[in-house]
Amino acid sequence: MTGIHSNTRDAMQFSSFYNYSLASKAAIMAPKPLSDIFTERAVELRKYIFDQPASRFTNNPQALANSIEDFANQVGHMMIFPKSKVNIARGQLLIQRPVPRTIIEYGTFVGTSALAWAAIVREIYGDKVPSDVKVYSFDPDAQMVALAREFVKLAGVEDLVHVFQGEGSESLKNLHNEGKVTSIDMAFFDHREQLYLPDLKLIEELNLWRVGSLAVADNTDFPGAPDYLDYIRTSGSRGFGTKYETNSLHTTRNKGPVCLIPARRYSDHS
Repeated sequence: MTGIHSNTRDAMQFSSFYNYSLASKAAIMAPKPLSDIFTERAVELRKYIFDQPASRFTNNPQALANSIEDFANQVGHMMIFPKSKVNIARGQLLIQRPVPRTIIEYGTFVGTSALAWAAIVREIYGDKVPSDVKVYSFDPDAQMVALAREFVKLAGVEDLVHVFQGEGSESLKNLHNEGKVTSIDMAFFDHREQLYLPDLKLIEELNLWRVGSLAVADNTDFPGAPDYLDYIRTSGSRGFGTKYETNSLHTTRNKGPVCLIPARRYSDHS
């Protein structure tokens, strides 16, 4: 498996606010609670998107993801996984063999990354995406889930992308018990950093990794996920047949410094 772990503060200037431990810093930067700001931004974003011709986004998830990112860059205080980082994961997914069939993500917010994964899947499969190829996205916030579902429908990928309200661990267990997720080709971690490691371990416990699977984790140095990084650097849980190998990838932003993104390549049998 390969895991991509973002480790630059500049690259996540908006999504870094997602970490609740930054409350004191955020209080100085914003006069309102972050939850209120996120809600306001979501309402503004919805209007911004639906004020545009629907035809601009019909069957075009990447166009919608790009428009959401444009809005986020204008207003700030939005937790999105930018295209500069998506492209790193895209490069890995395009060469993944067997080709990806199941992608899961922890932390939907407004659905930007879920739309991006859908666009990549369509790029891989062309016009005929098999019915069992799925992107599953998990988020506990009902309002964000509702908005993400609207965007998924607008982009015409509701058969491919499924957004679930609730903690990712419970959602994944349910999907596994229902036989809908028997293997994971990529897992994207962009929720509460303290949950990265427990959710990674759950995937191991359910035996969902395969050789060549991808794990993508954002914000691993700021706000930080040290326990997650320590775990994968020491090869994870051998008891579940998981071995993590290390290499690194780099990306650059249109503005700002170079963003270093170390990658972890996993093989699920030592």
